[in-house]
This record gives sequence, structure tokens and C-alpha cells, in this order.
Amino acid sequence: MILRKNIRRDRDAGIEGLPLQLMIMVAVAGLGMAIILGWMGGLSAPNGISAVYSSPNEIVLNDSDHDGVFTASGRSITITVMDTKGEPVGGATVVLDGCNLQTSGGRQVHGTTDDAGKVMFNGLSASQTGKSVGFVTVTVTKSGMGTDNTLTIPVISE
Repeated sequence: MILRKNIRRDRDAGIEGLPLQLMIMVAVAGLGMAIILGWMGGLSAPNGISAVYSSPNEIVLNDSDHDGVFTASGRSITITVMDTKGEPVGGATVVLDGCNLQTSGGRQVHGTTDDAGKVMFNGLSASQTGKSVGFVTVTVTKSGMGTDNTLTIPVISE
């Protein structure tokens, strides 16, 4: 005669192997987590653009003819780009945009940093209507290092 247990009535059915299965799952999960954390601990952060500086750190506009349009011309701006290690970033593209900032030829201001991480823009003009504070956004991009647009240069009308 074959004895059959009715699982619905037998409270011990299926529970006998559960603690062993749980212990195996915990051990496998712990081992897997240790392997992943060990692998991630050997990774280093990618080198990226860390800091962008401008000199001068503001642009001052004047309304010499009192027509409500504040202007400046013949200005120079130097942008310096550094990486996360504090080293200069050469070959980065720098774009300045805002307050009608343009080159002496009337074009958008852009350039590429040299080996010292610097790009100098000369003969720039800027303008804005009304006495207010405007901003020039500095966008720096380099392949493999990302894009940074955290620097804004204030433009002050006097």
C-alpha cells in the first residue's frame, strides 16, 4: 500500500528543505555581491572637465550716447579649462553666447584651447538694451570628457 500525503492537511509538507534553500540563496547572493563590489572597486572615475575659468570675470557695458543701448567693444576674454586631476585640457571647443557677444567680424565667439588649456578671444563686442544684468554662457566640449556649461560671465550695464 502506498501512503500519500495530502499537502493541504500536512503542515510540514514543503517546509523541510526551505531553510537549506534559503541558506544557499544567501550564500550565492553574498558571493555575487562580493564579486561585483570587488570589480567596481577597481574602476576609476573617467577624466572629465572639472573647472572653467574666465578672465576677466565680468564684462562692463556703457551707454556713452544715452540712447538706452549699452555697448562695449575691443574686449578680450581668456577662458581656461581644467580636468578632474587639475591638468589643463587642450583641444576643447569653447563657445561664448549671450548679450550679443560677437567677434570683430560679427560672428559667434568660439575657439579651441591650446596645450595650456587656454583660449583667448580678442576684439569682442557686446550690447544689451536697458540697464540690467545679462549673462554670457561659456560652453566647453571635448570628446571623451563631456560638456560643461556651468560658467556664466555677468554682463553689467553702467
